[in-house]
Amino acid sequence: MQDFLALIEGKIQALLEGTLDRLLYPGAATSLSSRLVQIIDEKLQSQTDSGNKYVPDLITLSISPEKWDAWQEITPTLNQVASEVEAGWLEQGYQFRVPLRIQLAQNPRLTVDAIEISTSLTHPSVETSKTALQTTVPETPVEAVTPENAYFIINGKEQLYLTKAIIKIGRRSTSDIQIDDPLVSRDHLLLRAKQGYYLLFDLSSTGGTFINNQPVKTATLKPGDVVRIGKTLLIYNQNVPARGSNPTTVMAKEN
Repeated sequence: MQDFLALIEGKIQALLEGTLDRLLYPGAATSLSSRLVQIIDEKLQSQTDSGNKYVPDLITLSISPEKWDAWQEITPTLNQVASEVEAGWLEQGYQFRVPLRIQLAQNPRLTVDAIEISTSLTHPSVETSKTALQTTVPETPVEAVTPENAYFIINGKEQLYLTKAIIKIGRRSTSDIQIDDPLVSRDHLLLRAKQGYYLLFDLSSTGGTFINNQPVKTATLKPGDVVRIGKTLLIYNQNVPARGSNPTTVMAKEN
């Protein structure tokens, strides 16, 4: 059995390495594939029925809202993972009540690169037609109070007001703020309004994000902050809430 678990873990890891490691951090694919196989096996071992044991057919990956859009891009890979997991356990003689599904869910309490995994068995009365990735509706950000008169000055020229609760910044044409800079990732930054400030999240960009020349992963923007992505400078400003000014809070990139 251990040889089988190692084999299926290796297949999942091979599918995820080219996408998940780029989306999150090097080694994310190894960590997720190992935990996924382990939690399915634990679920099977916990079944006390002496009859047939059913493999969990619903896998839920809880992720941070900041990475929601990026995860949508790897849904084909996750569909492959679902098929590989189902085929592997079927070959071992196990049964599924319904075809395996993978479901994405948002958890605002998670850090930007964190993943929580849970599994469950579908009630026998619930039917589904095929193995597929299911997605949930994105949640409304908690306490999404947008800053007053917030704006960026881009490269010292263009002044762009920020009015949305969630703002996507990158080279992608569908970004809320599209940056025409080859050193900027397609999905580079995300701004999320909270309590009258913007939280900045680097979306595991290739070139990184710098605020006042410091590399950052997450930060609370304050007036005067200079955000650098690629060769592009974004000078941030806003009206500070009456309760007082908060300093920029920076969590450095993990090594």
